[in-house]
Amino acid sequence: MEAYILLKIINQTELCGQYRSIIEQIKKMNGVKEAQLLFGDFDAIVKLDMPKIHDIENMVLEDLCMIQGVESTLTLLCVDEQLVK
Repeated sequence: MEAYILLKIINQTELCGQYRSIIEQIKKMNGVKEAQLLFGDFDAIVKLDMPKIHDIENMVLEDLCMIQGVESTLTLLCVDEQLVK
């Protein structure tokens, strides 16, 4: 199951310049296929590929949200093309 997670990172002076280190930390996590910084309403995007929705839920709540500097997340689950047909 694939999902995209949009992240907002706290914009405080002590975290400025640490956005890249947060992304590097996320890239090392199990199930993360890609992580990139963004311009716009969200600061980063993470692509996950995990066996079950429950695994994605655990990853977001227990891993991503616990990273110092991550203020909020928005999880977007991908629809399996076979289910749509």
